[in-house]
Amino acid sequence: MEAERLRDILRTFFEGTIDRRDYNDLFRYLAGILKKKGAGSLDYYEVGEIVRDFMIKLLENRDKFLFMMEDPPGLRAYIGTALKNFLVDYLRKKKKRIREVPEANLRSDDDRESLLEKGEKGQLVKNYELTEIEEVFRKEVEPENVKYFCYLLDSKRYKCLWGNKSTDAIYQDVSRKKRVVEEFGKKLRELKVSDELVREFINTKLSEICEDLRSKLCKEEKG
Repeated sequence: MEAERLRDILRTFFEGTIDRRDYNDLFRYLAGILKKKGAGSLDYYEVGEIVRDFMIKLLENRDKFLFMMEDPPGLRAYIGTALKNFLVDYLRKKKKRIREVPEANLRSDDDRESLLEKGEKGQLVKNYELTEIEEVFRKEVEPENVKYFCYLLDSKRYKCLWGNKSTDAIYQDVSRKKRVVEEFGKKLRELKVSDELVREFINTKLSEICEDLRSKLCKEEKG
């Protein structure tokens, strides 16, 4: 949706004069954002529930958005970010509720199936959290320092990132860059990231980053 079109629809929405066509357009636009942000595994009714709850949130905070009406592109970007955060919070709350349901309380196969479906949505939350950690990693860690994390992940596999340098020389280099790793760990602690999620990041996202770097820089096993 064009930024100016979105701005005009939101203005009538906040004023309470929105017509049915514009309401439907706004609803479909927000639902489309959800799918792009990773909510594709949610069913139609749950997407609708999230969109409706988000629209209520918009109304509750309309004074904030009214000040952004003169900047349609900025307004559209802000709406997208706000909806993404709303989705993550929504799924985290559902995940918490799932954890609070004892398995012994499931009294039928339908209950068990429902919990499994919700568990899949919990995985979506985890995927979001892993992506957020990856974004922090790419923001906080300079590209030239990524190899030090790779070396700590698997020293034998990633020593080729230093070319023909000796093992001793690599070890000394890594030791000098110890602070880089410590600073990233400190950042994760500030974000209150769980140890389980850190391990998941190392085993998945960081491994992918290191393998990509290895494929670009290491000449062995090629050809």
